[in-house]
Amino acid sequence: MDIKTDFLKKTIFTPLNLATKTLFAASDAINDIARYLHYFKVAQLEFKPRADDIFIVTYPRSGTTWLQMILYQLATDGNMEIDHIAQKVPWFERLIDYRIWNAKDFEAMNSPRLFKSHLSVQDVPKGDCKYIYMVRNGYDVAISYFEFYCSHLGFKGDFDQFFKKFIDGDVQFGSWFVHAADWKAMSKKSDSIKSSQILFLKFEDMKNDFDAQLDKIINFAGFKIPSDKLPEIKERCSFKFMKQHEDKFDHITAQIWEKGYKRSSFIREGKSGKGKMRFSPEQDKQFQSFLKKFDI
Repeated sequence: MDIKTDFLKKTIFTPLNLATKTLFAASDAINDIARYLHYFKVAQLEFKPRADDIFIVTYPRSGTTWLQMILYQLATDGNMEIDHIAQKVPWFERLIDYRIWNAKDFEAMNSPRLFKSHLSVQDVPKGDCKYIYMVRNGYDVAISYFEFYCSHLGFKGDFDQFFKKFIDGDVQFGSWFVHAADWKAMSKKSDSIKSSQILFLKFEDMKNDFDAQLDKIINFAGFKIPSDKLPEIKERCSFKFMKQHEDKFDHITAQIWEKGYKRSSFIREGKSGKGKMRFSPEQDKQFQSFLKKFDI
């Protein structure tokens, strides 16, 4: 390394790198605080739970999407003419965290309202509503979450590195152990939520005896399902059927839909001269003044 490069590194690059890291860390911390305060305001103070609301709560990679599909099929006609399952069973906290919905948007939903959530017992909205919590074998969760971190969250490490983060709870939504244990305890005895409001399910039971678990969900939710509709519901909730409609369940396509994505809207008409027709006279006048100002 020559003297000039060494001087620049010591006087400019190293301090600049340190300052950048510090500012990014401070920005992340402030952003986290702001998001939590916004969530608390909307979810805990403004959101009004209804008696027929159902929160589907899981730790990530524990059958969340499967439960979304099941509840969607039970509560509606279950047609697949939708862009994404999030249209019918939205992710509660993410809509708030990303400031996509406010309390009025939730209030405008038709009953029964169905919500997906990964919230802890402490943070989930409390009220006279129902909660379906599903737990999955922790070994399978860890492996599935690792694969998800690699495929959707840009994780570049190996499983050994991810395992340490998972054990320490240094992943999205914190410790699987704490999350599952707290909800299990809540389902047995609680002051803030009655145990009768919580249906505690096991992913493995759903896989081994789907019919029996489906009956539990139907009875708990209070749905009246005609017997002749059950075969279609079961077929649509199968892995094979959901795999055929994978884009309607994917985490990434959910974010796209939440941000207002509409199919076939990126490439519009490719025509010239129609833009001005959308301008009001006042807008056209202002636009013309800017054209003159910038000599375009």
